[in-house]
Amino acid sequence: MEVVFAPDWRKGVPYQRLLAEALGRMKIKVRFLSEYKRVMPLKRLLASRPADILHLHWPEAYFAKKGDGLDWFRRMRFVWDLKGATRRSRLVMTGHNLLPHNRAEEPYADRNMRAAYQRAEVVFAHSPIAKDRLVESFGLDPERVRVIPHGDLSVTLKTPIPQDEARASLGLKTGKLALIFGTINPYKGQEEVIQWWRQMRPDVTLAIVGDPGSSEYQGQIARLVGETPRIITRFSWVPDDQLRLWLSAADVTIFNYLSIFTSGAANLARSWGLPQLLPTRLDTVVLDEPSPFVHRFRDFGDDFGHQLQTALATRPDYAAAANWRAGCSWDRVAQLTLEGYQRAMEK
Repeated sequence: MEVVFAPDWRKGVPYQRLLAEALGRMKIKVRFLSEYKRVMPLKRLLASRPADILHLHWPEAYFAKKGDGLDWFRRMRFVWDLKGATRRSRLVMTGHNLLPHNRAEEPYADRNMRAAYQRAEVVFAHSPIAKDRLVESFGLDPERVRVIPHGDLSVTLKTPIPQDEARASLGLKTGKLALIFGTINPYKGQEEVIQWWRQMRPDVTLAIVGDPGSSEYQGQIARLVGETPRIITRFSWVPDDQLRLWLSAADVTIFNYLSIFTSGAANLARSWGLPQLLPTRLDTVVLDEPSPFVHRFRDFGDDFGHQLQTALATRPDYAAAANWRAGCSWDRVAQLTLEGYQRAMEK
């Protein structure tokens, strides 16, 4: 069996690489659709070298927003491009997103995602609630949607180092540390967290660490932070060795996505044994709850402050997350993925 992963987003997200390596251990050949051709990219690339399975991870890569005057054409062509590409290959989808980040209101965004999900022989969802949402949103047959774990991203980082050593390496002071990490984008809701810190002035340092989506948004966040005590920012891409330091240094992580379907970062924090705060609205992000490491808040009134203090009362514990990591090991994810491929081939 030969499988093509598309698009090739290995540079920004380790998910595809780790899954491909685990499938390779099962003798499944995976290649990546790294090239790009004009007009009908998916159809043209697969025509020259068809595969048994086209595993589409982020369809929005093929109706990309570039601001070059041709965005309308890329959005319009996608359905026909996908149909052409899947005449000789079975289509499988992973539901990383319900709709593209920061692009849900664009013309044809819903149509294109709906077309991809409906054309897929098998769709992978990362939680039972995510499966229900896909079925309801796009009118899918529940039998075609299979639940598999997200996959343990902590394997790229080794294990934690002592907290005091991590903080010394990062030049941090003592005291409680709350961490927001990952790419910094409007859909992640950093502004609400910053505004709460500015107003409440907790005896906890907030670190916002990651690469902003644009220089304009970086400036917006920097102006909002201003001279607020106990907020520090590190606006840059965070390589694995630095991410390991920040996760080892933190007492708690915060995820305030305005909307999200699944979160690799939240799964990583769970694998790391870090207490985390996230809003109740993110119901598709399922983290083996109830758990002393997962704290949900309703709003930024008294509830957020209460949940923050409760989370800080729980010490990070990597060993305590061993069962979680076993449940989302890449070998297990690959086995469930292979079963989905086999089902798609049977159809």
